[in-house]
This record gives sequence, C-alpha cells and structure tokens, in this order.
Amino acid sequence: MLSKLIIKDIVLIRDLNLNFREGFTVLTGETGTGKSILIDSLGLILGNRANFNLIRKGQTQGSVTAIFQNFNDKTIISYLNGINIDINDEFIIRREIHSNGKSFSYLNDTPISINTLKKVVSHFIEIQGQFDNHTLLIEKNHIDLLDKYYVNNKLKEKVFSSWENYKSNKNKLGNLISLNEKNKNDSDYLEFSLNEFNEIKPQGNEENELIIKRKALINRDKFFQTFNEAKYLIDGENGLNTLIKNLIRLFSKLESYNNKSVDQICKLLNENYITLEELSLLINKSEFLYENKDDALDVIDDRLYKLRNLSKKHNCQIDSLPHKQIEIEQKLNSIKNFSLELDNQKKITNEAYNEYLELAKKLSKNRIEVSQKLINEVNNELPALKLDNAKFSILISNLQDTLFSSKGIDDVKFYAQTNKDTKLGKISEIASGGELSRFLLIMKLVIEKDNTIKTLIFDEVDSGVGGATASAIGTKLLKIGNNQQTIVVTHSPQVAAKGNYHILIKKSIIENETITETFELNHQEKIEEIARMISADNISDEARNAALKLLT
Repeated sequence: MLSKLIIKDIVLIRDLNLNFREGFTVLTGETGTGKSILIDSLGLILGNRANFNLIRKGQTQGSVTAIFQNFNDKTIISYLNGINIDINDEFIIRREIHSNGKSFSYLNDTPISINTLKKVVSHFIEIQGQFDNHTLLIEKNHIDLLDKYYVNNKLKEKVFSSWENYKSNKNKLGNLISLNEKNKNDSDYLEFSLNEFNEIKPQGNEENELIIKRKALINRDKFFQTFNEAKYLIDGENGLNTLIKNLIRLFSKLESYNNKSVDQICKLLNENYITLEELSLLINKSEFLYENKDDALDVIDDRLYKLRNLSKKHNCQIDSLPHKQIEIEQKLNSIKNFSLELDNQKKITNEAYNEYLELAKKLSKNRIEVSQKLINEVNNELPALKLDNAKFSILISNLQDTLFSSKGIDDVKFYAQTNKDTKLGKISEIASGGELSRFLLIMKLVIEKDNTIKTLIFDEVDSGVGGATASAIGTKLLKIGNNQQTIVVTHSPQVAAKGNYHILIKKSIIENETITETFELNHQEKIEEIARMISADNISDEARNAALKLLT
C-alpha cells in the first residue's frame, strides 16, 4: 500500500507530506486548488515523461517521493535482487526533475533507469483518470482488459515466446531466400570464372619460372653458340670423346703388365669417358639447340598475358591464383549445398509457425471460456451502478493470418446495450461518457478484485453523473477499498461521503505566495466539506443536513 507521498517544489506545493491508510480515501477541494498536482506528481512516480514546467516558480528542481509498505510480490522482489537493489520493509521511490532538463529516479536511494521505475511501480499503483474511459473506446485495448481477467498467463507467455521464435525463424528464412536469389546470380559468374581457371590451370610460382625462362630465351644466341661449340668440342672429329677413346685404346695395350700407374690412368680415362657421355647427352637434349626461339617466346608471353589478365580480373597476385580457384570451387559447392540449408530453414519455420498456431488456438479457447465469466460478472454488477437495462458482451473472432501477433490470433471487441429498445453495438459507439465511466469502473472492480497488493487511484471517475448514480459509484468504490487500498479524487458529494478517510486540498496564501496544502478531516469537518460540495458558495443548514444524511 501507499503509506506516504512527499512532494517538494511542484507547482503550488512547497513541501507536502501526505499520509495514506488502508481502505477508501477521498480527496476533495475546490477547482484549482491542486488536486491535479497530486495526480501529476503520482504520474512522475509511475515513470511518466517529466514535465519541467511542474517545478515551482523560483526553484531549480522539484521532487516526489512515494513510500510503499506491506508489499510481497515475489516477482518484483526477485527482479530487484537481480539488479542488486536492497530490499527492506519499505519501498521508497523518488523522482527528481531539474530545470536543466534532467530527471533522476531512485529506489531505496539506489539510482534506477526510467524503464526499471515503470516496471516496478506498475506493480505498486495504478491510476484511472477521467479520460481513461478512452481505454474502452480504443478497441485494441479490449484484448488486454480481457487478458487481465483470469486468462492463463503461462499460456500467454508460451504464445509470446513461440511467436518470437517463429518471427525470428521467419526473418532467417527471408534472409536465406534473399541470399538464394543473390546466389543464383553469383553462380553463373562463378561457373564462368571456374571454367576460365580450368582452362588456364595456373600453377604455384609459375610467373617467376616463366620470367626466368623468358630471359634465357631472349639471350638464346649466346646459349646456342656456347652449346653448339661445346657439342663440337665433345663430339667433333677431334673432340674430347675421340681423344679419350684414343687414350683408352693406347693405354689398354699396357694393362697386361699389371702396372699400378697404368691401371690408375685407365680407370680415370674410363670414368671421364662416362662423364663426357653424360655431358654430351645433356647438351644434345638442350632446347637451345633445337627449339625455335621466336615460337617459344610467343608461348611464354601468351601464358604470362593470360595469367596477368586473370589475376587482374580477380584482384589478386598471380601466385595466389591457385588459391583463388579453390576459393571459387568452395563458393560453388556452398551454393549447391545452400538449397539444403534453405529447405531445412523452411521446415524449421513451418514447425515454429505450427507450434505457435497450436498454442494460440489453446489461448483462444481459454479466452472464449474466460470471456463468458467476465460477461456474467460485469452484467451482474451493472444494476448496482444504475445501469439496469444495460448489457455487456464480448465478441471474439479470428484475425486474418497477416494480423497474427505475440498476443495470439484473436480479435476481441466489447459490445454493450444501454437500453432495452436498442441493439448490442460496439461499446465505443453505444455508451455515453457517464456510462463509459461506470463500465470501466465495473471492469476495474471485476478484473482487479483478486489483486490486493496494488493501490488503485481514481481521478474523477464519477465525472458526468450525479445523484443516485454517483452514490452507487461511491458504494462500489467503498467495496473496492475494502479489498485493496483505493484513493479517489472527486467532485461528487455522494462519492465523498462514502470514504473511510477524507483529505481536503485547498490553497492558502503564505508570505504573499499561493501554496497548496492538505488536511485530513474529522467527522465535523467532513460534514462542512460535503455541505460545501452540495451548496457551492454559501453553506446552508439544509446543505449541512443533506451532508449529514449522506454520511449516515
């Protein structure tokens, strides 16, 4: 429950300490005394956008502090423990706004973000303003109001998770489909490129070898002369081979004498003859003796041109061409295998969608069951608020599949009949402002009846009604207050008379400055205030008697 509200330097409030108790508390006061300031201050605590015009004139900052007690919501306590915020018997929430455009939020003196503030305080307090009748006017809100009423939260969470899973997989599939289209275009180019590589067949270190070979061919005349002369010196008529053969024949005549020197000479001559034979073979096989110089150069130049053109096309060094070819082959293989990945993702996405649809159908069934209970409860409450001839109904239909969402597949609309001679129609089109206020109050009563933790604040929920209807609203608010802390800002004497506690808001002039103050009224003071609300300017005895009658 909200036990204390401390407001400093907000509009007309200098320093206000307002204590609250369990039950039903009413706040009254003349127009312009500052009732809306209290609602705006509580709005800051709820995390509403900071309006820096709220800072009291002449001050550089304003602050609102709300103290909550007897709160044991395990979900929020676990959440706060998770973000290292100390928990004790009180939750002290403070919001500061500064004239330089900055605002700060604190929970038990620990700085928190505005999102954390909203998450936490939404479990503590809820404000229902006179303009919140629009909640019923906006049809997309109807599903949320229904879901607050006993709809299976675990099932809702599963639907939400399954939708997020489906949406994630659908996005993956979309990306893969786009990539597949790109792959189709890339595949033609890669196939063409690979054919080029297969035709040219680049080799590692090939450029360097070709350059060396080319240099050698350019100087081929010198090579030819040298190799040709060497061939003549070895194999010519009086060449080395002939001379060594003659020497071998000459010394072989002396071998029978077993002379050591002769044997060594014969051995060396035979060895050198073999060496000369090998040398002759190499020289005779040399390209420099038989290849056409011009043809060989053309072949090398053509090869270098193809390699260099290929390297330029693929923006790499010639020596890297073999690696580039492997890379292209791998990309092509990847594209060929991509269809398997695409088919697999289609399967996963379809399975995710079917899982979502199955859960959403279960949630839809749950909503239909729950909606009938809500219809019955609301209709049972209508006569008590002077809506004897009114009826409430809910229509649940399936959305088009393009409109499915994390909330499921349902389109939920509230319908009402306000008179016997009218037909059921959309509540947004049928009900008047006063009727909307009462419908919303009943919804709040029915939906929040099991939530004894949250503080409910109503801002002029009785707007547009009076007399017996206002009295009925007061009785209903008192009933809510018996179950959970309820605070109501009202202009209705009938509603004010039902309060367990009554706080008067009034303006005073202190030191030539207009200040908003609050006073908790005793029984006699309540009579005077309610009499003022009845008679306006001059409080008559008749008004006092009427006030006393309302209080009894």
